[in-house]
Amino acid sequence: MRRRTFLSNIGLAAGGLACASRAAPDAEPGTTAAGAMPAAAGKIVEPAREIPIVARADVAVVGGGPAGVAAAIAAARAGASTILIERYNCLGGLWTGGLVLPLLATHGSDRDKRRRQVLAGIGGEMAQRLKALRMSIHEIDPVVDPEAAKYVMEVMVREAGVQVLYHCWSAGVVVEGGVIRAVLLESKAGRAAVAPKVVVDCTGDGDVLSWAGEAFENMRYHIGLVHRLGNVDRIDRSAPGYKKMPIGDPTPLASVNWVNMHGESDQDGLDLFTLSRLQQAYRLEIWKQVERIRAVPGHEEVFLLETAPQLGVRASRILDGLYRLTLDDSMTFRTFDDAIGVSGAWTPVLHNGRKVGERERPMWQIPYRSLVPRRTGNLLVAGRCFCYEKALVEDARVIGTCMVTGHGAGAAAAVAARTGSSVQDADIAKIRSTLIEQQAFLG
Repeated sequence: MRRRTFLSNIGLAAGGLACASRAAPDAEPGTTAAGAMPAAAGKIVEPAREIPIVARADVAVVGGGPAGVAAAIAAARAGASTILIERYNCLGGLWTGGLVLPLLATHGSDRDKRRRQVLAGIGGEMAQRLKALRMSIHEIDPVVDPEAAKYVMEVMVREAGVQVLYHCWSAGVVVEGGVIRAVLLESKAGRAAVAPKVVVDCTGDGDVLSWAGEAFENMRYHIGLVHRLGNVDRIDRSAPGYKKMPIGDPTPLASVNWVNMHGESDQDGLDLFTLSRLQQAYRLEIWKQVERIRAVPGHEEVFLLETAPQLGVRASRILDGLYRLTLDDSMTFRTFDDAIGVSGAWTPVLHNGRKVGERERPMWQIPYRSLVPRRTGNLLVAGRCFCYEKALVEDARVIGTCMVTGHGAGAAAAVAARTGSSVQDADIAKIRSTLIEQQAFLG
């Protein structure tokens, strides 16, 4: 019974507690309950059951993407016992499983208009390790090899002492008195629970914050599917009838390109029917496109190496937290006393009626409050679902920013777990000093 303690044994199954395994009410798009499934074919009531607690920890990080990996490493290096929960078979999220290979937002301009690297700390260490393996190209916004990135992250979490649980999907939370007492998991073994002191939601889609009852906005956006092409180094540009074809962009492997897809716009990244439809349509579309490429003289040896295991959802739930970071904040060197990191810019934006190129855009601070929900006392949010306005989505969702917010959330979670404070009342000075010890750049 020591490892498989049941929820009822610690009072978590008692009546009246908020268990987010219950279905959320139907809601209009854009409301706090958006993303709940409509009851098109009726409803059922799930019977009550005892759920075994399979692990306890100071910090549980849900989601093993760039934000989650950085959060878990930061928490563990700060002395917290840490569990990282990942539904797939590798770390990296859309960076690896989605083949979104550019590590964007590594640089930004300072007040003297000098472009400098802002990705430091754990994210910077990952980038340096990939460079040392010769598995990244470009100094600014490097493009990486996904298998190398998986390897580097695996090594780093093991070195930090993080316990990783693969092949399990977070399926709800148990909330008591405004605090998450357990994270519910589904796996081939059935339903189980993890009981942490602090939870970090790095699911990308804000699953945990939603189950905990926090307010959010569901942003409908582009959804695509990335793929890689092989033998691009064997294209014969001297072949009679040759013409240039869309073969994507280089990767660290000379024979392999990665090919992005913007995909359909205004899509709901939470709707299973939408995701299923797009998954099927995109796979067929990619195959046909590769056939068209192979039919052009000089391209006969090009082949489809792989389509991404994960569909490219760019945005969905965005937390309504203590502070909503704005595009204006990012464009005006807004400083924050509770800054937990700095991110950069990779794309032009319109600001005050003027188009500002990425090389002109300033580096921008991210405040701790943008990771903090309004109600739940032991929940932090990092990755593309932290609190920001929609106009900032292109910079907020990318890999570099995810690493920065994850690092900040992981350090903060360790501090909160150690001191016993709520995340809303956490000691900012201790959080920042922990981040500085871990080589983070705070601006």
